Amino acid sequence: MISEKSSNVKTVVVVGGGVAGAEVVRGLSSRLNPEKHRLVLITSRPRYTFLPASLRLLASQDTPLGSVFMSYSTVFGKFPGEIKIGTVTSIEENKDPAFKRGGFIVMKGDEKILYDVVVVATGSKWDGHLAFPDDEEGFKAHVKSWQKKIRDADNIVVAGGGAVGIEMSGEIKDAYPASLSFCSKPLYLMTSIIQTKSITIVHANRLLLGDMYPDKFRNDIETRLRLRGVNIIFNDTIEGTPNPHAPLKTGNGISLPCDLLVLARGGRPNTSLLKYLRPNVLSDRGYIRVRPTLQIDRHPNMFALGDVIDWPEAKQLTKISMGHTAVVIANVMSYLGGKAPKKTYTKSPEILSISNGRTGGASYVGLLWGLTFGNYFTKLVKSDDLMVGFVRKAMGLGQECEKD
Repeated sequence: MISEKSSNVKTVVVVGGGVAGAEVVRGLSSRLNPEKHRLVLITSRPRYTFLPASLRLLASQDTPLGSVFMSYSTVFGKFPGEIKIGTVTSIEENKDPAFKRGGFIVMKGDEKILYDVVVVATGSKWDGHLAFPDDEEGFKAHVKSWQKKIRDADNIVVAGGGAVGIEMSGEIKDAYPASLSFCSKPLYLMTSIIQTKSITIVHANRLLLGDMYPDKFRNDIETRLRLRGVNIIFNDTIEGTPNPHAPLKTGNGISLPCDLLVLARGGRPNTSLLKYLRPNVLSDRGYIRVRPTLQIDRHPNMFALGDVIDWPEAKQLTKISMGHTAVVIANVMSYLGGKAPKKTYTKSPEILSISNGRTGGASYVGLLWGLTFGNYFTKLVKSDDLMVGFVRKAMGLGQECEKD
């Protein structure tokens, strides 16, 4: 089955309904002419999933599901866009010069969607706690399962000391805070801190995060975590997915008490839908090779942005919002108008806010000599609600989260 409209109407298909895809759709919706253009968003999930807020949802049972799982009802604004819920298996490019359309988006099942321009914004694939199922019931069951795992665990090992591992540790410490134990004779000398949950981060690097950030910033985050009782082991790894019924050992042979392993090694590019495209557009690591215009290399009517592109920068939400989105929107409009895309992306400054629970954390802005900020600034820009309010406004939704 082929889904199309009149050949006089040019079809733009955005594949991926995460942060990158939703921002592109919102931007294009205000610029496209519904008499000349069709806009289709293909997403594997029925609701927008804001992953940066999901760690709090998994750690804390009083966090509303709607802070992560949001409606697409306003994503197109006033434009009559279309949403297709499903999985794209491949993108087929037109090779027949008599057929003037770009090609087909092939969906799992029997549907094919004609496109003139396609934007790939499929994001990353994750393991463990961030491997949310696509269907709504499966998503809810996954959340409840991990909430129970964290609630029941006494010794938690986090494999990876990047942003996900750090923030997961802070959220668990918030949800299950330490308490003071008082002993007699005399009280002011006989107090101790009782940790409700032991958390150990095992990180392959010499410091937390990666080497693109200054040591001062990375040391500061380590100090903040240790003050909350988080243990950290550097220059070591947790290999694979160990047997949960056997004692946990690190790559260096250190035995760790563990009744819950949280994998936080980072995501992998979700780009298998392009593996059949020729000429080949994927790097050895599976990232999409793009030009500075964010057109896919040697495929001028195909664009890509977000975590999937092969670009020398950290994979962060700020890169999408502060750089990628504007370039893709401007160049798609140029291409549709018969003009050569000219807007280019070079790089965005390294900006990172790491929450440490709801009230603190640390932030880095890679401008001037490199600016660092502590609890107050980080709480203001991120930690308080993990940017949920900002995202809901950007999506055209109200401030109140939908009921579960």
